[in-house]
Amino acid sequence: MCQYSTAYLKLQAVSLLNKMHLQAEICSSNGKTRISVSVPPTRSDILHARDLAEDIAIAYGYNNVPKSKPKCVTMGGRQPLNLFSDKIRAEVARAGYMEVLTFVLCSHEENFEMLNRTDDRSKTVIIANPRTSEFEVHFSQAYSLPWCSLFPYCFPDESSFESELIFEVGDVVTLNSSNEVGASNNRRLAALYCNRVSGFEEIMGLVDSIVKVVRADHVKFDKNYYAPTNEPEFFPKRQCKIVMKGGKEVGYLGVVHAEVHLSSYS
Repeated sequence: MCQYSTAYLKLQAVSLLNKMHLQAEICSSNGKTRISVSVPPTRSDILHARDLAEDIAIAYGYNNVPKSKPKCVTMGGRQPLNLFSDKIRAEVARAGYMEVLTFVLCSHEENFEMLNRTDDRSKTVIIANPRTSEFEVHFSQAYSLPWCSLFPYCFPDESSFESELIFEVGDVVTLNSSNEVGASNNRRLAALYCNRVSGFEEIMGLVDSIVKVVRADHVKFDKNYYAPTNEPEFFPKRQCKIVMKGGKEVGYLGVVHAEVHLSSYS
């Protein structure tokens, strides 16, 4: 394969970017040469430097890239997080819960006021230009999906009060300055038990079952992994948090407070 100088490759990259209607030029700063690219407003699909690299590849032509055998043999497989999530889904389903799929976005009111919480502006990822007031922020609860989004699936008719057991496994997004994009995704499990009477022991039984399944050498729990907590969406002294060995909090549960939206159905 021919070897080209760095300066020649940069000139080629600038030419290919201009071919894709992107204003590119070589500029120097602090003794280093860089490629400066101005993205027009018509290219709203350009979000990252990787998108520019993709445009260079398209302009060059994928068929023009020389074929070569990989130096190592790899096998495709599922992401460990997705595989673990499916196992958790199966375990919760065997406990009698029905899975639901909700929107990944919600309104600011659903994420805070309806959960009897206040917005401290430290974790919430807010959409800059939401198309509707119902999709203003991303779920940002610390340990579980905002189960307020699960309430509409329970007792849609006030005359029906049969017990409901539903759950969801999905991602929450929180602000994280250490990440390049300023936020991080975290996979969480939310489960909801609805009935005429409190189902605190029902949820505790589900948690005990999950803890037994996920125990491993690197996932350690003490004999008693429940600790008192004071979350505003639960009744006082009718809630607790789940703590791993070493004090790391991994979840919480409790009886929904009367001031939480739709709590009269739970």
